[in-house]
Amino acid sequence: MSAKTKRILRWLGYAAFYLFCLGFFGYLTFPYDRLRSRIQNEFNRSQTGPNALTLRLGHLSSYWGSGVRAEDIELISPPKPPEPGATDDAPKSAKPKVMQIDSAHVRVSLLRLLVGTVHVNFGASAFGGEVSGFTSDADGGRKLELDIDNIGLANAPMIADALGLPVAGALTGHVEFLLPESKLAKAEGKVDLKFSGLAVGDGKTKVLNAIALPKVELGELTLQATAAAGNLKIDTFSAAGKDVDLQAEGSVRLRDPFDQSVLSLSARFKFSDRFMNKDDMTRSLFGSPGAAMPGLFDLVPQNKRAKRPDGFYGWRVNGTVSHPSFQPAALGEGAPVARGPHTP
Repeated sequence: MSAKTKRILRWLGYAAFYLFCLGFFGYLTFPYDRLRSRIQNEFNRSQTGPNALTLRLGHLSSYWGSGVRAEDIELISPPKPPEPGATDDAPKSAKPKVMQIDSAHVRVSLLRLLVGTVHVNFGASAFGGEVSGFTSDADGGRKLELDIDNIGLANAPMIADALGLPVAGALTGHVEFLLPESKLAKAEGKVDLKFSGLAVGDGKTKVLNAIALPKVELGELTLQATAAAGNLKIDTFSAAGKDVDLQAEGSVRLRDPFDQSVLSLSARFKFSDRFMNKDDMTRSLFGSPGAAMPGLFDLVPQNKRAKRPDGFYGWRVNGTVSHPSFQPAALGEGAPVARGPHTP
């Protein structure tokens, strides 16, 4: 081996040893506690309004050298204000809702960073399932892909808050978007989600502050949608469970941020004869099939206006994601009724 080659190898060895020491001691001395506090403070500072969330992170550590992993994560929502007419002690009994995530990680690809591409992998273990995906620079925009595997809905209280009813079941699916100029308002992509064992209601929580809806089993609900130029069109939204037949269509005009996206949807549902005649409670709420006397559910003005001759209840959903508006849709005002496979 020539002297020149030996010198080159020696200097390469020095460089390799320096990089090893830099990475090793950087790993040992990295201020994860300060980073944890910084992430919490930045997130909590960005939350505004009556439904602002609070983030709490547990242990923070390194993840494959170029990423971080957090454990024992909590997202805390403020308690709901008391309903009109509530007793004086209602505010005292109200408690904040806590959504717990077992662990989450984020990692930047160093190899892609060397060629000028920011590629970030992420994932989380939560609610008995897994979420994984990535986001990356792509063709002057940003690409986002997300895989969801068996996420338990009953363990996510904020989902129940958004629906206004307790919810059970599991969510699996895939989401992918290309965001030109990193803008959701120009998104192209698709959504393919499947809810299995879906059920809502518990016999205690009231719908429209009027009716305590018993548990309703929707079975499997499929949501498929396609985004083009920022307009998310609902291709399939249906569930034909043993208790209810649910159908919906329409679109969502995506906006930045997402909670300002504009809804333009129509939905309809119909309870099965078996469910309405299940027991004394359901017969009093929905009336026995074919009975002349309406149930309590139909005495609520909004429900009465929403009911159609074929037994479906039709609704229009407008407004924004953060402030949706539900209005009864008489037959002819919304989309035509499509009879599901379990429609009596």
